[in-house]
Amino acid sequence: MKDTKVLELVNCAINVPLALTTTLGNTLILAAIWKTPSLHSATNTLVFGLALSDLGVGLFSQPLGVSVVLSTEFLKDSSVLVTIFQIFSGSVSAGSLLTVTAIGMDRYLALKLHLRYKELVTVRRVVYVLVVIWVGCILALVFSVWQGNIFLFYCAASPVIAACLLINFFVYQKLYRVCRFHHASIRDQAIFQDAQLYQRAINEARFRKSVKTIFFILLALVLCYLPFCCYTVAVVVVGDSRLSAMASTMYQYTWTIVFANSTANPALLYFQLTELRLAIKRILKKLCGCQRKNQDLGTISNVGTLQLLTVPRAIQDDINCGMSNLRAA
Repeated sequence: MKDTKVLELVNCAINVPLALTTTLGNTLILAAIWKTPSLHSATNTLVFGLALSDLGVGLFSQPLGVSVVLSTEFLKDSSVLVTIFQIFSGSVSAGSLLTVTAIGMDRYLALKLHLRYKELVTVRRVVYVLVVIWVGCILALVFSVWQGNIFLFYCAASPVIAACLLINFFVYQKLYRVCRFHHASIRDQAIFQDAQLYQRAINEARFRKSVKTIFFILLALVLCYLPFCCYTVAVVVVGDSRLSAMASTMYQYTWTIVFANSTANPALLYFQLTELRLAIKRILKKLCGCQRKNQDLGTISNVGTLQLLTVPRAIQDDINCGMSNLRAA
């Protein structure tokens, strides 16, 4: 019993810095996309949705997870807190998985539709897709909790996770083949002799860069969700009531690994997408510049205050000196 309690406290200690880095990283991603007009595209809208769900992990899911563990020491009944944690954590995690799948589908449609892509895949339609994803995830979890059986969520989550992974595998396998074919065809032609081919090569390089970025995000997602998927399969096969206390503690660690995916995503986006990285650097420079200006203004105001304080003191000395002279006279 003591061993499981120590493991739970260690898990809480891991979640605290992860929550801070997750919140900071995804806030910068959201601010960069919001403030940069050139990043207002359908794909970046999906990236915005992914960062928004990851921000929810840092702001709500991880603090709630720590609160659930600590509340067992001070509260007799923490079922309400556990329910809130299950709704928040399940919603944002399922939202992240479905959003990554939507990003892969977006890249596949960009390759398949060619010139019709910008006409059919608009920012407004992408926003509708994100709203459907979020509403669907929240309703599914609320229904499971309302029924008083979270086992329903596990049963529903298993085929959804498997379907998302299969869709992503199919999409990226197609994207890899097409990108490899186009890269080979462009390399065999005289690129610099034809401006049109040169522009085509630039567009192809950008597309391959975006596909590579989303592939790394998918890889991180699979690695982080794999332990939780194994636990979900065990719950479905064995049953939640038959698992031991140590298995319940391991369940908390699987959620921590899932939450770590929300920390990895902004780091991958920062290092892979050049335009997004430059936008984040501009925001950080502005913040540092504002702090320096505030410091300079504070220094000036302090100097002015000292001057205001010393002038009356000098006048007072003159008055005292004059009064002493008058008395002497």
